[in-house]
Amino acid sequence: MAAFKSLPAFFKALSLSLILLSAGLMLSTFHVTAALAAEEAAPAEAAGAEGEGAAALDAIMSAPEIGYYVLKPDFTTNLFSSGVGKLHYVRVQMTLMLADSRDADFVKSVEPLVRDAVLSILGAQDYAEVSSAAGRESIRAECRSRIGELLKSRLERDVVYDVLFTNYVYQ
Repeated sequence: MAAFKSLPAFFKALSLSLILLSAGLMLSTFHVTAALAAEEAAPAEAAGAEGEGAAALDAIMSAPEIGYYVLKPDFTTNLFSSGVGKLHYVRVQMTLMLADSRDADFVKSVEPLVRDAVLSILGAQDYAEVSSAAGRESIRAECRSRIGELLKSRLERDVVYDVLFTNYVYQ
């Protein structure tokens, strides 16, 4: 410190300026380093947040959504008859309510099996059963159960949520 006092004023100012300049460079280097570290961390955090957002979107998109599958053409069949009296028939338009709309292609691939099961159920009914509201509901429940079992045996999960009769005519 004594040596500093003995220097001319010019050198004192120059030395002080160099000290301040060095301190300023160190501070700016620290600031730039901190800013670069923050910039490098930001994309990683954004990628993490983006990854979480993408995972959430995937979960939403993969969540099952109820779908409908119309069995066409309508089912038309004769009713069970004991051999005495008039012949009767039933005509039913049926729509399957699927637990997951993505199963429609699977249902289409096994539609002949579904149609056979429904025609077997309808053909075994008598006129009294078909013509009553309770009988109609009983037939619908039996169709739902049989179709559900049929599809579940092949896909190993519930496919049909419900069976809807969208048109029901008997004579």
